[in-house]
Amino acid sequence: MKTYFRLISFAKPIEKFAIPYIITTLFAIVFNTFLFTLLGPIMNTLFIQPCDDQVNAVAKDASWNPMSMFNEYIEQIIVKHDEIYALKIICIAVIITVFLTNFFRYFSQRYMEDLRVHTLLNLRRSVFESVMNLHVGYFNNERKGDIISKVANDVQVVQFTVTNTLQVIFKEPLQLIFFVAVLISISLKLTLFSLLVIPVSGFLISKIVKRLKQQSTQAHESFAKMIGFLDEALSGIKIIKAFNATFRIKQKFQEENEFYSSLNRKMARRQQSASPVSQTLGVLVVVFILLYGGTMILSGNSDLEPGKFVIYLATFSQVMQPIKAITDSFSGIHSGIAAGERVLGLIDTKPELVNKPDATTLNDFNGKLSLKNVSFNYGDKEVLKNISLEIEKGKTVALVGP
Repeated sequence: MKTYFRLISFAKPIEKFAIPYIITTLFAIVFNTFLFTLLGPIMNTLFIQPCDDQVNAVAKDASWNPMSMFNEYIEQIIVKHDEIYALKIICIAVIITVFLTNFFRYFSQRYMEDLRVHTLLNLRRSVFESVMNLHVGYFNNERKGDIISKVANDVQVVQFTVTNTLQVIFKEPLQLIFFVAVLISISLKLTLFSLLVIPVSGFLISKIVKRLKQQSTQAHESFAKMIGFLDEALSGIKIIKAFNATFRIKQKFQEENEFYSSLNRKMARRQQSASPVSQTLGVLVVVFILLYGGTMILSGNSDLEPGKFVIYLATFSQVMQPIKAITDSFSGIHSGIAAGERVLGLIDTKPELVNKPDATTLNDFNGKLSLKNVSFNYGDKEVLKNISLEIEKGKTVALVGP
């Protein structure tokens, strides 16, 4: 979690994007949920002739249920006018609802993209500045391709950790709550029966994505090796050609390429298997609900109306979509954290050579440069030991060793 919260910090000020995103997403969810409740009035208008008892029964529920209030309004229109006029009203309501849903959804995704780009900008700037501040000796011990991979590829993966977070925490759970609220308002008994799929689906999906983070880390490291290998091969192409080592270099690159492809294949299989599992479980439950609820209606053992039952089936068919989105988001977060650990490792690397706190800044150089008791190492090998010399301005001094 420490890595996760550090990655989120690169989205600051996150409230600048998160608050508008939450507001627009909330309106999109409300109108999207209302769209499915319009199926009831459509069914009643086309296939069920209203009577005074039906209108009175709806009016009793309308005091607390917005869906019942709309149904009452449609029933009153049918009584005062006719079914065709009521159908026109419903069609207009559907068009307005669809427009508002997509209008707010567009701005929701727009704020999400702004947040993603903002996070990428801050993270990439921080990584590059950290690399530029490192001492020269660091680059002698690290592969240039590994550094390039962290700056280019890993940072690209990390950005989705932030955007997926808002979906996991707010958007999809809230959409799920709204759908479940509609289901409960129609039939509590049927809802308790149908929601059994959610914990079962969550358990199976958690097993599928368990090793995603580990495989993601291996994939990022393998990709970095390929970039480094490619950089070294291109930089030393003359030497490779001169020693006729082309076949050996090709073979080494192909081995790493096949390993990277194998990891990606395994990760893709795990990620893609989560969605079919959740959708299959969802369809199975819809079939059981259709059988269970349809039997109750046909046998007369339930007060559930056919129109409301259609709304119930249509709404429940959408319940698995936010669950699937949460699953996909968690997969992206796991991959992002694995890449984030590599990026943060580069950011946290401190240069071994730093100026003293009381160092003097020279605005002009007119005299000479004095070196006193200077030592220098290449790794563990000592090259210079306690060297002292003076270099006059304008002169060049070369140190020649054995």
